[in-house]
Amino acid sequence: MDDYIGEGKVDFCIHTEPNMISLIFIRFTDYYKQNNIDLSKDMIDADAFMVTGEDYNDFHLPTMFSIAPFGYSPYKLGQFDFKMAYKESAELLGADKVRWMKMEVTPHSVALRIK
Repeated sequence: MDDYIGEGKVDFCIHTEPNMISLIFIRFTDYYKQNNIDLSKDMIDADAFMVTGEDYNDFHLPTMFSIAPFGYSPYKLGQFDFKMAYKESAELLGADKVRWMKMEVTPHSVALRIK
């Protein structure tokens, strides 16, 4: 994460259980509050890129979530659209089929839980 996001900007941990994996990214931003973004429905592009590793070492998702034209950033996108792109990409990359996914976005963290 330090190479991709910047040293000390994000703490990352993985929790595994027999049928679920949780990816937890701890970072602080006031962008959500400043822009009245609904944390239950939307997310910002920086979080989407952080969770997927998009463009790190030239990695690209096979099925990309929507991005704003002309390099406008930050911008918001729907969590539903992000999850669909994530699920499709995981399968295309050879991972097991994602049967269930929950995303929790807060001003201080992003947690992605997958079964």
